[in-house]
Amino acid sequence: MPHLPRWAVPRPRLSERLSEAVRGPLTLITGPPGAGKTITALAWAATGAGPRTEAGPQIGTGPPVPVACWVACDDSTATVRGFCLALGGGLVRAGIDVASTERGPGRTDAREQDLLDEITRALLNAGAPVAIVVDDFPARPGSAPAAVVTHLLRHAGPGFRAVALSRSDSPLPLHRHRLAGELTEIRADDLAFTDHEIAEVLSQHGVRLTSASRRALRERTGGWPAAIRLAAMSMERHPDPEEFAARFAGDDQAVAGYLMEEVVDAQPPDARWLLLSTSVAERVNTELAGELAGAAGRAFPDMVRQNAFAVPLGQGWYRYHPMFGKALRLILRHESPGMVPVLHRRAAAWFERAGLLPDAVRQAVQADDWQYASRMVVDRLAIGHVLGLRPHDALLGLLDGIPDTAAFTGGGPEPAIVAAAVAARRRDETSRAAALRHARRALRRSPPGVSRPARWCLAAVELCRPGPAGFAGLADASGEAALLWQAPGRLLDDRPELRALASSGRGAAHIWHGELHQAARHFGAALTAAEQAGGDVQKQRCLGDLALTEALLGNVARAAELADRAHRLPDVPVPPDGGAVAAALLARAWADVERWHLQEARGRLGRTARTRSGHADPLSNAIQHLVKARTDLCQGRPEHALDDLRAASEITPLPGWLERRLALLSAEAHVACGEIEAARRDAERAGGRAALESALALARVEARLGADDTASARLQDALRHATRAPLDVRVDAWLLDARLSYRNGDRRQGRRSLDRALGLARREEIRRPFAMSRSWLLPVLRHDPEMMLSYRPLLEPLGLAAETGTTVTPDQDGTAPVERLSPRELEVLRSVAQLMTTQEIAASLYVSVNTVKTHLKSINRKLAVTRRAEAVRRAHRLSLL
Repeated sequence: MPHLPRWAVPRPRLSERLSEAVRGPLTLITGPPGAGKTITALAWAATGAGPRTEAGPQIGTGPPVPVACWVACDDSTATVRGFCLALGGGLVRAGIDVASTERGPGRTDAREQDLLDEITRALLNAGAPVAIVVDDFPARPGSAPAAVVTHLLRHAGPGFRAVALSRSDSPLPLHRHRLAGELTEIRADDLAFTDHEIAEVLSQHGVRLTSASRRALRERTGGWPAAIRLAAMSMERHPDPEEFAARFAGDDQAVAGYLMEEVVDAQPPDARWLLLSTSVAERVNTELAGELAGAAGRAFPDMVRQNAFAVPLGQGWYRYHPMFGKALRLILRHESPGMVPVLHRRAAAWFERAGLLPDAVRQAVQADDWQYASRMVVDRLAIGHVLGLRPHDALLGLLDGIPDTAAFTGGGPEPAIVAAAVAARRRDETSRAAALRHARRALRRSPPGVSRPARWCLAAVELCRPGPAGFAGLADASGEAALLWQAPGRLLDDRPELRALASSGRGAAHIWHGELHQAARHFGAALTAAEQAGGDVQKQRCLGDLALTEALLGNVARAAELADRAHRLPDVPVPPDGGAVAAALLARAWADVERWHLQEARGRLGRTARTRSGHADPLSNAIQHLVKARTDLCQGRPEHALDDLRAASEITPLPGWLERRLALLSAEAHVACGEIEAARRDAERAGGRAALESALALARVEARLGADDTASARLQDALRHATRAPLDVRVDAWLLDARLSYRNGDRRQGRRSLDRALGLARREEIRRPFAMSRSWLLPVLRHDPEMMLSYRPLLEPLGLAAETGTTVTPDQDGTAPVERLSPRELEVLRSVAQLMTTQEIAASLYVSVNTVKTHLKSINRKLAVTRRAEAVRRAHRLSLL
């Protein structure tokens, strides 16, 4: 056997595995040059019974089966006779009686079959298991060593053990032995150095690295022992080993020289070109190899079988070991620099035809063909990937390096559109605007039919603006949204992130025109598409848009739930403008005010202001002032509320509906200050489409002046036509009607209106109107304990529990709810009461069917029922419906 070098690193894990492996008939150790195959087998063989090396450390525990013979394959073993002579001689030296000296395998007149038969008989008669190691085992089919070992595995009896060391899978009957459980395979990944073993190598050369640097070195080299040894030798002379380890790669001179000598130059010309040409792609299969290497590509299946540096990825794909691939590309650039971009373009075209867009774009970028790379992205409407709207996307970042010379030259608009998308993702408005201007000019020169994908992608970039995020920043984007919707449905189905952008654009247009219900529908569709796309950034933006819209509609429970979902999204980087975050915070602050959580509302308003600092858009800024003014009014500071409203009214431009809302709240603040004429002017200024809101404001003025009949008539007329008014406004209106009725002695009508106001408010847990009416509402409720008990959670701000000590009582059957239903569970229960199916409920609430089923189970548990009908009846008895 060869000597075991003294620098061999102890690897007991491999020695123990080999000791266990030789209990079976066949062990195969495969790996590229320098993987440590021979050293591993020598270290194992040198530690037990059988022949020992003349020098070297004793490592691990001895093998249970003696190593009788070590055969290193070379030209002398290329024939059956030569291999048998080497094997037989080794067995004789190990004390195994192959034949008498007169008829031993060393005689010159012996036939090949006779030699083979004599070795077989000797192994059968050995009386104990015998192991042989065959180093440099040839991988080509029909080789003499393969024929001899295959024969011995079949005929030499159960005591024969073969350990084959090869650079690739050998032509032995591996599948038969694998199926029979008689094969142990130790491959390159097993031979790779661990961090501890790397530290041992480095210490032999007097090099010390941090654990992080050792780990980085292992990752860059794949643990390849030869590369680690070469790196240690280089670091021994390097002034900064840490820096060397950080940049050590396959293009290192020592590594490239070793691989060129050991692997590349040993190949015939066609095989050499096959290796070099296929190295340009991160992964290769037989068809792509033919595209890149031409006729030489036909040898690709044989090459990957014989070359341990080719790592199988499954489904016919292979990649080169990272360091081997880098070395090949270095050699290719040195020998044929002009072919490098040609090969990259060939690979890009092949990947494009195969429908593998990320691979195609990567190859085009490496060929420095930005026009081709951009065209592929635009033609397939993959611009959302460049915008960062898809999570963990293979395209993300590939085009970030697009130079200005590519974006602003040439006739096509595609590079400029891609450059604008990259700038939008980086929130660089200046670069985005410049690229969009160039793209528009190029599109004006293009035929409309030919440039449709470019126009759709341009619209998508326009809708994904780096300025004010959310619907406020898209107020004038209806044209882009309409253009994007012109894309075929099948294309948008494959690109849900674009469907989400288009739906958000439509929702923003409806918001600007005060069509809140239509806006909520489109924002709900955008959220569904964003969830399908899976991008948390876009999902957060859609949740913020929908939450703020629901808050404007008075659906504060829904707004709070959506805002909380946006807040809980994991790993969403807050953009510099903070628009999506601020929209969700504003919605949550609005809900806090309506639920009388005023301190929480002020805290969220402060966070909103900090998030939007320097980037606030007019619409969101005005809404922020509106919520702050409402908070001031709730806390008894109408003068501060008027200051906020005056600041909001100075913001331009604002949609008409928001100007009316500001005027109506201003009227309420003036009433609280006793400024009745100013309140009347604001209320009259806010007239028009918002009929109930303006009627409510005028009724407050008239009630303050004592004209209760006029105020009541105005309210009753407006309430009959106010089914689509915001919920909080309807609660305020019914509560004012109740107050007027009680004040004028009509307790029956007053109780009816109060019950209506409380019933509407309970759905959304709205407490603000009742807390602000404590002065007249508290005496009424003291004389109506039934009403007080039915709506006790809403009336907590009035301090009724402290005065009365009342508690929730059981219903008629003697049982009480286990716990309160959540706002979403109440929504589901109301839908059940309307005889809606599970699928209809899911569609109306923008949730999955499974989510609805989960809510139904929770409702049944909390109400102590087992069926839907029982739940509805129980809810009516408990005044939940």
